[in-house]
Amino acid sequence: MTTNEARKKNRKKLGEAEKFSRAEDRSGAEKIWRAHLKDAPEDADVLFNVGVCIQRRATESAERHEAATFFNRVVSSPEATMERKADALNNLGLLMESIGESEKAMVAYGFALKMHPMHKAARVNLGDSHRHFGNFHQADEEFRVVLSQDDASPEAHFCAGMIALLLGDYKRGWEEYRWRVKVPNYQTKPFITDKPKWEWQPLDAKTIILTEEQGFGDSFQFLRYARWFKAQGARVVFRAQPALHRIAEGFDGIDEICHLGHEPAFDYHLPLMDAPHFAETTLANIPTAHCLRVMPRWERYSLQTSNLLRKRIGIVWAGSPAHGKDKARSIPAEAFQQIIDANPLHDFYSLQAGPKQPEIQKLRGLKDDLSASIKDWTTTAQILSCLDLLISVDTACVHLAGALGRPVWMLTPYSPDWRWLLARTDSPWYPRLRLFRQPAADDWQTPLTQISDALQAL
Repeated sequence: MTTNEARKKNRKKLGEAEKFSRAEDRSGAEKIWRAHLKDAPEDADVLFNVGVCIQRRATESAERHEAATFFNRVVSSPEATMERKADALNNLGLLMESIGESEKAMVAYGFALKMHPMHKAARVNLGDSHRHFGNFHQADEEFRVVLSQDDASPEAHFCAGMIALLLGDYKRGWEEYRWRVKVPNYQTKPFITDKPKWEWQPLDAKTIILTEEQGFGDSFQFLRYARWFKAQGARVVFRAQPALHRIAEGFDGIDEICHLGHEPAFDYHLPLMDAPHFAETTLANIPTAHCLRVMPRWERYSLQTSNLLRKRIGIVWAGSPAHGKDKARSIPAEAFQQIIDANPLHDFYSLQAGPKQPEIQKLRGLKDDLSASIKDWTTTAQILSCLDLLISVDTACVHLAGALGRPVWMLTPYSPDWRWLLARTDSPWYPRLRLFRQPAADDWQTPLTQISDALQAL
C-alpha cells in the first residue's frame, strides 16, 4: 500500500469514528479507534481517542487505569503536539477528580496549561478545582481569562455565573447562569418548540410554560416564581416529569401541570431557573420561600410523641450518588450517631431514602425509620410538616422543607453550592434555614458538633 493510500484509508477510518461519536454511539467509535490503533500503535491522536472512549464508559478502577495509561502514552509521545499533550493531561485531571483525587487533578490541569496556555477546557477545570478548594476569587479569575480568549465559551460563562452567585453578585450571576443550556452535555434536555422563549413580552392573558430542569430541589426552590409570573397577568403552566406533578399542585401560582410532550396551548416558555434573571432578583428582593401548601387531599400523617417537650427531628445523611458533587455533600449515616447519643431527650426519625437508606442499620437510638412510608414527594412533605426540625445534608429535602416554611439545619460543604453564599449561617432563600458550615474541606466533625450542641439548647 502506498503512503497516499494509507493516508486515505486512515482518513476514512477517522471519519467513521467521528460519525459514531457525533451519533453518541460510543461503542462503535471505540471499535473504529481500536482498529486504527493496530495500524498506528503510536499515533498520539488515536491513543488519545481510545483513552477518551474508555474514560466515557469507565465505572471500575481497572477501566480508569486503562484510560489513564493511554493518556500517559500521549503525554510521553515525542510525536504528539503540545495541544494534544494538554488534552491528555486535562483528561487525566478529570480521571483524578472522578476518584476524589482533587489535588492531583489540579496539578494535571496546571501542567496542561504550561504545555498549551490557550487550552480552554483545562483552564475551566482548573477554575473549578480552585472553587473546590475554596479559592473562589482565583476561580473567577481563571474563568475571566477563558472569556478574554473566547467570549462565547458557554462553560466559562456558566462557571463564572455560579461563582458570581456564590459571591452574592446576582446581577452578573443570573446573566451568566443563562449560558448553562449551551454547555455540551448539559443534563437537562431543551424544550423543542416553535413557540418563543419569554423575554419581557407582555403576559396579560397569555400562557407561559415554566419548564423543569436539573434536580428536584431546583424545582422546589424556584417554583416560588410561579406567583411572580401570575402577578404579571400570566396563566402559568409547569412542565415536569410525573414525579413532580402531585407535589406541584401545592405550589401557589401554578394553574396547570403537564407532562413532557403533552403541553396545552401556550404563548411562551421559559426554563424555570431563568426566572430569577427576569425577575431581577437580588439578595434584597428574593420572593418569599413559603409557597407550598399541604393539600387537604394528601395522606394524613402524624408522628406520635409521649412528651410534648420532646422534639421530633428528621435526619437525612445522603443525596443521590448520581449528583456530580455528591462526594462533597453526603456523609455516612453513622456520623449522626454522636448527635443522637448526645440528645436523648429528642426523638430522631430517618427520612433517608434511595441507595444509602440501608446504612440506617449502622445507627442506634432512632425513634423510627420512615423510609417505608415515603411513597413520593407529597408524602415527604406531609411528614416534614409534622416534624419540629429537619437536619440534613444539601438535598432536595432541604428545599422541600424550606418551601413548606419548616425549620431546617443543613450541613454545608466547605465549597458550597452557589445558592448558599459564603460566610453566613442563614439563607435569604429560606428564612428558617440555618447553615452549619465545614471550616475546611473534609471536616464534618465541626458542624456535627455544633449541631449537637445547638440541639441541647433547642
